[in-house]
Amino acid sequence: MGSRFPLIIWIARNTYARMLKAHGKLRLDNACGVDLDDGPFLYILNHVGIMDPVMVSAVAPHHIRWVAGAYLFKSRFLNLVIGKWCRAIPKQQGKSDVSMVRTVQKALKSGDNVGLFPEGTRTWDGEMVPFDYRPLAKLIRLYKVKVIFAHIEGGFAYQPRWADEKRKGNVTISLKHVLTPEQIASMDIDTLQSTVREYLHFSNDEWKETADYSYVSPRRAEGLQRLMYMCPCCRGVDTMRTSGNRITCSSCGAMAVLTDRDDLTSVDIPFTRLCEWHSWEAAEIGKLDGLPEEAGVLLQKGDFNNEGDLEVLSKDISVRIESGVLFVKCNDGDKKEYRLPVSDVTSLILNAKQTIELFCGDDLYRIRLKPEACSLKYQEYYNAFSARKAEKEAGA
Repeated sequence: MGSRFPLIIWIARNTYARMLKAHGKLRLDNACGVDLDDGPFLYILNHVGIMDPVMVSAVAPHHIRWVAGAYLFKSRFLNLVIGKWCRAIPKQQGKSDVSMVRTVQKALKSGDNVGLFPEGTRTWDGEMVPFDYRPLAKLIRLYKVKVIFAHIEGGFAYQPRWADEKRKGNVTISLKHVLTPEQIASMDIDTLQSTVREYLHFSNDEWKETADYSYVSPRRAEGLQRLMYMCPCCRGVDTMRTSGNRITCSSCGAMAVLTDRDDLTSVDIPFTRLCEWHSWEAAEIGKLDGLPEEAGVLLQKGDFNNEGDLEVLSKDISVRIESGVLFVKCNDGDKKEYRLPVSDVTSLILNAKQTIELFCGDDLYRIRLKPEACSLKYQEYYNAFSARKAEKEAGA
């Protein structure tokens, strides 16, 4: 049952996927030598891009039911394609989802293969997004099936999350390790957690040290302002501009070049790796009182328990943070301004198209910025704010 391909997947495998493989752009490397006919399997992978499930499914010899963000299922078209046709499993990001856990368990017991990206979001800088490995280890123990740890090598280099376009290069789906139910049962939870961390770990910077890193684009830095939201020299927010292979601060003129190996070279900026710059700004943004106002193109509102369409409140908005409060002003319609205290936000995640999705009380808000904007800074401001709040409560 797990090897049967839905019609739409069969068509994609024999058109788009066949083209990718024929041109040598995508391949499967069964590095651990697992017998792929002896499933079902739980695939666990690092997450680099929107096309990850498509690329893995293109080279896998059997159908994989992917766990996907619940926000995707709110689109009627996507719900039809990934929900009904591909039989993907929805997961509410940023919240515990018992329904997802049970659906995955049922799928595995019926012989289906399931694919999971435990980071819950795509990497911005090529490094894995931190998450708690312990719940994942407990799920693995609960499911009692063979687990394949795989790396998407070259996926980030092929199209970074922040980039405007794809580059020319190759992607390899490398199966690194397999755990059997017997091996899993023999480990205590701490050992299993360490094992999961070891085999899932992937770093683009580490990988490229030994890889044939050839990913060509004359516009390789364009879009990098979506990741580099703070200037290391003048500490300006949203002042970075990109063109070709350069990123420049519009405020102080600091400039860096993104090399063919995705390293930084500069006489002004003190970082040579994207992850170094990103780590610095993620720490610094928590010291700010707020974020400057910028334009957006959509505000929607809904309810966590309501699976229906979200209500469109405005298609012309202004967004800012002042003194720990997120303000969203509608510049059309009733021109209402929504005041959302960051301390009341229980979950804030980032979706495609520079979209911020957050829960404030019982309400779900979806805020979409302009395409060239940086949504990442809002998530990292929220993370820093929440960390400070937790420290204060712990010390009280």
